Amino acid sequence: MWFLLFSMSFKRKLIFLLLCSVTAAVAPVAYYVYEETKEILVQETQEKAIDIAVTISAFLTDEISEYRALSEAESLLVGSELEAYYLSRNTIFQEIKNHTDVDFVFTGAYVDEKTNRYILDGEDPTSEFFSPFGSIDPLNPLEKEVYLTGKPVASEIEEDPIWGEYLTGYSAIIDHRDNTLVGWVGVDYESSAIQVRYARVSWILGICFALFIVTTSAVLYFIILFIHGRIHSDYLTKLENSRSFSRYLAHLIKQKIPFFLFMLDVDKFKAINDTYGHRVGDIVLSQIAKRLDETTQLAGKCFRYGGDEFTILYPTSSLAKAELLKEEIQAEIETITVPELRGTHLAISVGLAAWQEDMSAEELLRKADKELYRDKKR
Repeated sequence: MWFLLFSMSFKRKLIFLLLCSVTAAVAPVAYYVYEETKEILVQETQEKAIDIAVTISAFLTDEISEYRALSEAESLLVGSELEAYYLSRNTIFQEIKNHTDVDFVFTGAYVDEKTNRYILDGEDPTSEFFSPFGSIDPLNPLEKEVYLTGKPVASEIEEDPIWGEYLTGYSAIIDHRDNTLVGWVGVDYESSAIQVRYARVSWILGICFALFIVTTSAVLYFIILFIHGRIHSDYLTKLENSRSFSRYLAHLIKQKIPFFLFMLDVDKFKAINDTYGHRVGDIVLSQIAKRLDETTQLAGKCFRYGGDEFTILYPTSSLAKAELLKEEIQAEIETITVPELRGTHLAISVGLAAWQEDMSAEELLRKADKELYRDKKR
């Protein structure tokens, strides 16, 4: 029973170690994939913002005479054609905003090195975020870049005390009649929309990597247990082998747990092999191993030591219990029936030795071997 608990403890530690190891190996990859995905999402949003801005600037370029007149006007007279044009284009901008996922769409014009002014705005005029015609705002570096180069450009996610976190795609509005840059179209995406996509991607990546970690750890766990079993078990009897016996014996001694060592030897096994053949000898060993394992399952741990020799490690300090187990084992072996032996009965000799403090494994083995020799002579 103690050995079973020890084995379960080993397995728990093994699976924990594998989970930690696989997680440590996968974590940098997961972080890299997550960061790359974030970058891709930002790039996609930038490209989308630029595409919409370019489409709107192309639309305004087609009616550049009317738009340039609006852009250069200092004010709008109520009821004028210019005001009607302004209102109709603001309505179109509102439709664009309502039927796409953009958060803000507007046009601006250069005033000086530090200032731009708003021309069109797709916000509802009653909104606090609406920028009336001609309202002034600081000129940011990207707006200046568009003004100087005439090329589309998009910002990274930026933070503004008024507008919050957002990124913007810009496209120039050019009067091709004299190549004058009349202004630019700006398309804003709030970072919250991107953050929602981040969260979805994080959730999907988290699930995928968690499944990968668990699956990989489980596969490695069973592979290690399989290899461990093959290394520490005897192929014929399915008992644990001498390697496993040595480890368990060393552990008992190290922990100073009182125990008895049983050395067992099949009587006249060479004669069985010589008379009936090695195949029958293997059957005999398998039957004896099975019976030993059944008899000692709740009392101790049985091993195939080598050839026709077996060992049992029995954690107890009671000589009476050890002697009783010895008698039970010998009685059980005598009840085994192997048809191939044609009536020949099996018997087993047992050497019994109690471990005493400060006794080495070699000394204990020698003592048990002597007792086995004496039992065989008897």
